[in-house]
Order: sequence, then structure tokens, then C-alpha cells
Amino acid sequence: MTATAQNDRVNNITLQDYNASVVDTVNKSSEIMKRVVSRPERWNGRSFSTPIFTQNSQLGTSFKGTEPFDTSIDYQTKQLTWFPTGYAQPVGVSVVERSINATPSGVVDLYKSSYQYAQNSMITALGQIFYGTGNGNDFDGLGVIVDDGTLSSSYGGLTRSSNTTINGYVTAASAGKLTLALLATADDGATISGDMSETPNVMLSNQTTWSLYESLLTPTVSARYSPDGGFIDGSTAVKQSVSGGMTLNQGATSVTFRGKPLVRDQKCPSGSIFGLNENWYYFRSLKLEGLNLVATQEDVTNGAYESYKVSAFQFREPIMPVNQLSEVGIFVMYGQLYSTNPNRSFRVTGVTGV
Repeated sequence: MTATAQNDRVNNITLQDYNASVVDTVNKSSEIMKRVVSRPERWNGRSFSTPIFTQNSQLGTSFKGTEPFDTSIDYQTKQLTWFPTGYAQPVGVSVVERSINATPSGVVDLYKSSYQYAQNSMITALGQIFYGTGNGNDFDGLGVIVDDGTLSSSYGGLTRSSNTTINGYVTAASAGKLTLALLATADDGATISGDMSETPNVMLSNQTTWSLYESLLTPTVSARYSPDGGFIDGSTAVKQSVSGGMTLNQGATSVTFRGKPLVRDQKCPSGSIFGLNENWYYFRSLKLEGLNLVATQEDVTNGAYESYKVSAFQFREPIMPVNQLSEVGIFVMYGQLYSTNPNRSFRVTGVTGV
């Protein structure tokens, strides 16, 4: 039975105690945000382009003596081009409510809490966008970057069917089954040479897929039997050392494949594993006039993103409308996420079991 309030004899003469912070039970991990926008580069100009090679020269030939060579000019490049776009998160605070909250009876700072609420909502939304396909005014996401034409026929202004070297390696799990052989095939497909800089360095999945991969490793886990365990019953004191028995351990807190960590990100699409070579990923940020660069804060909010310092956030300082007693600020992120070499990454899709 849930405890209920006391009677009015107590309620009418006793203050209520409050937690001095707001607990966030909604937002969860956003590893993609942490990895791609924590150190943005500066945007310059109306667009950003990179020249790429999509084929080799055909002038080379075997020879024996004095055969003439083809010395025509054979140098061919193409351009991947990206344009900036943005995401905005307004936040408003009533001047009257803020004033009431600022009295000695205020517990949680309404102003700070409102802005951190908006900030965390924005981080969550962007975490989902960065796995998307760049629809509408969205930033480009891994869905369009790590693709082979399945979700998007072009990338960076180039058609994928005629420029296959810009395609990521995409493979589906047969009958929905995740296997080590499937991951090996995907990793091989995104690995260009024996140089570790030319192979994916991190993998991302949601928790369900992460646990499926963990289960693949269970048969190969070495059992460790510890003689310093023991039976714990109600008579065991808090922090009391227990000995004379055996403790069995199971489950993993981190897993890798070929030395590459598989990281849980609850924003990652269900059934997918992304393998990224982060040497080829960038976020360019356009600093907007009149806005300030800000770091995320969590001093009156607990439970989400404490360790995420997103330095690409900008903020328009609060202003008060002429016909309303409120203050309105706006969080903004403007620029573009891109990869100059998508074929160094892979995506496994359709994973439902092992």
C-alpha cells in the first residue's frame, strides 16, 4: 500500500520538503551528439566542398623498351558539397512566475530549470536527427551518410549509382540474425587497408542490439571462480566483508569487436549497428551574429547528459516582448554534419535476434 498524506492537523502547520533539483526521467543517452559535435570546426562561406577522386588514371601501361606512352592529361576529380542548416529550441519564462520563484521560498531555480529543460529536449531531438536522412531542413544524419542508395539516391550532390565510391557499406542481417560473421563482413567492407586509420574505430547500436551482441560472446567467456564470496542474508551488516564462499560473475559492461568498442546509444535506430571511421566525420558550425556560444549545463537538473559538453550550441539572450511579461531565449545549432569519405563506414540493418 502506498503511503498517504497526514491529516490536516499536520498538513496545515508543517512545510513540505523538496528536492533541490529536477530529475529528468525522459531523456536518455545521446552518444552521437557527444561524438560528432563536441569539437566543431568553423563554417566559412555559402557552402563547403571537398574534391574527391572516384577513379584512377588509365594511362599506366607495361612496356619493354622504347614504346611510346600516352601522355595525355588524365586528372579527374568531383566535388562533394554541403550547405548549412539549423535547429532552434525556444524557451520562455514568465516574469511573474520567475519573480515568485525568486523569493526565499523558491527551491529550484525556475529560470535555470526552464533553460536546461529546453537544452536537454534539443539534445534529444538532435540525437535522433543525426541518425536520420536529412529530410527537409534537418541536418544530414548517418542514415544518409552511411548508405548505398537504399535510403538516398545521392550524397553531397553526387548520384550514388554513378559514384559508388561514396557509398557506405550496408548489409542486412539474414533472417534477422546477428552473427560474428556478419559483423566481420561489414567491417571488412568498410576497411580499405591494413592501416588502422582506414577502418571503423567505433560501433554504435541501441541497448537491445548491444545485448544481442553480448549474448554472442557468452559461450566464449572464461569462467572465473572467486573463493572470497559468501551467502548474504538479513544478518549481514552494511559494508561487511563476507568470506568463505564462492561468487559467480556474469554479464559485460563493455564489449568490443576486433578491438573496436560497441557503444550503446538509445537514439540509434532499432536493429542497426553503425561502424564509423571518425577520422572522416566533421561538424562545421556557423556562428550566427548576435548569438553567443554556450556550453550545456546541468546544475539544477539531474538524470540526463551530465557528461555531455556540446560546444556547438549558440544562444540568443532572452528578450521581453512588448506586449507580454515574459522572457524568450532561443538555443540554436547551425551548420552541417558530413563525412568526406563515407565508404570507410558500415551499417548492419534488420537485427532482431541471434
